[in-house]
Amino acid sequence: MTDTDVRAVTPWLHQGEQLLAVADVSLCGLIRDTVPHRYRPKPRSAFDGLLLPLELAVASWTAVRRALVAPLRGRPFRGGWRSQAGRFVIAVRTRPSGPKSVHYDNERALLAFTDHRVLIAHTGPRETRYLGEFPRADLRGARIRHWTFSDRVDLTFADGSLVAVEARQPEAEALARLVTS
Repeated sequence: MTDTDVRAVTPWLHQGEQLLAVADVSLCGLIRDTVPHRYRPKPRSAFDGLLLPLELAVASWTAVRRALVAPLRGRPFRGGWRSQAGRFVIAVRTRPSGPKSVHYDNERALLAFTDHRVLIAHTGPRETRYLGEFPRADLRGARIRHWTFSDRVDLTFADGSLVAVEARQPEAEALARLVTS
């Protein structure tokens, strides 16, 4: 946990809330690259509709990669878009880019663990933006699955859903300790 990370999430802490750790994570590259339109929190602009064929091509490529790698590594996302893991992915993917537009292509997030909740933030070059939060008790497990080509950590939620993130070894170990404590 760096001083920069702590300063980035401090504005969203409640009075008396204790910050335990901050982890910089990325969604697993095998998770679908786009959030389905019906689960997006804000309407898209007319320009974004022009990118739909490209989104479909990228989603198809991800599906092929997932089909080849999933038998070896396990599914990186389980539970559907309405599950706790699905809401987590939607929150991370929803990267604000301006006052009126929202993009759904973000992979990185800053997770701030407090004594009661987990905050999700997007760190940009000039500012950090709040993307969401969930009760800390909803995160039930963090299984480190590092191997040669990946720094994967499987996060399991209270409803049984799962999402794979990538985190460096020290942050992965901190995640595992925080979830089990």
